[in-house]
Amino acid sequence: MTCTTNLLDRSNPYFTTYFNLLTYKPNRCIVANRGRLTTTCIRQLPESTFKRKGKLTMNTMLRKALRKYNRLRRKLDKVLLGNDGDEYEAELEKFLARRPCWTNGQVAQVTQPKLTSSILKLVSTIVVNATTGKFVAKDKFKLKKDGGICSYLGGNFRAWFLNGDGKTKTEDPITKQTLRCHQLRQSSVNCPIITELGGEAKAETTLSELSSLMEKQKYGESGPLLVNGYTNIFYVRDQNGMLRTVDVDWYDLGWCVGASSVGGPDGWFGGCQVFSRNSVLESSESSAPAQA
Repeated sequence: MTCTTNLLDRSNPYFTTYFNLLTYKPNRCIVANRGRLTTTCIRQLPESTFKRKGKLTMNTMLRKALRKYNRLRRKLDKVLLGNDGDEYEAELEKFLARRPCWTNGQVAQVTQPKLTSSILKLVSTIVVNATTGKFVAKDKFKLKKDGGICSYLGGNFRAWFLNGDGKTKTEDPITKQTLRCHQLRQSSVNCPIITELGGEAKAETTLSELSSLMEKQKYGESGPLLVNGYTNIFYVRDQNGMLRTVDVDWYDLGWCVGASSVGGPDGWFGGCQVFSRNSVLESSESSAPAQA
């Protein structure tokens, strides 16, 4: 609460409200009315309502605010009426005008925060080992009840990668790969993320690489993938060659895997992680190996 006028001036439109609070009348209390404070006559309230130990009432809250206000006023009066009152008054005038004060004739140097338009921060690189056999998505992405490590597989993911059109996504063996892990600085949809990574070719990863990371943390261990409720985001081509967003997070003692359209309206909160095989961003952190 900011006090800009004399609260005890009867011409103040809030005088009655403050006076009732400070003197307390059992048949009146403060109520909220569309964001404003007004006094309304209501039923008699016991004195204990306003004196209960530790209870925050409007009475005690306002008294605390007034005490703080009066303490600052007394300190200000003391310095203005002291021997250096003229100097304090001159600097106070500068302060109220939002100009530098107490600079001893020198212009204050204000450090401006560095502005950045980047929505991604590259935090680490992860090595994924080479594979020797063909990767079959339906053999790796299975629910726990079917012997897998997933607690949930979304409908889109099933349709686009597992069973859609009567076929499943397969991938050829890969050589040792290095993935890049980025943290979202702010909330964003997919298109700006892909653009900042350098386009679809740099943003694209594979289900084989994703599966390798999931297997490494199949019990919810700490590692490259977040297991704290935030989402891990991958951009993978489906069985028909369409780039999709695959989202992975840890829930109910297993991995939840979903998929959505890259151009869809859904976005991601700041703090989520984005993985890519390449990117135009640079990192100073060492790589964290992940076994396939």
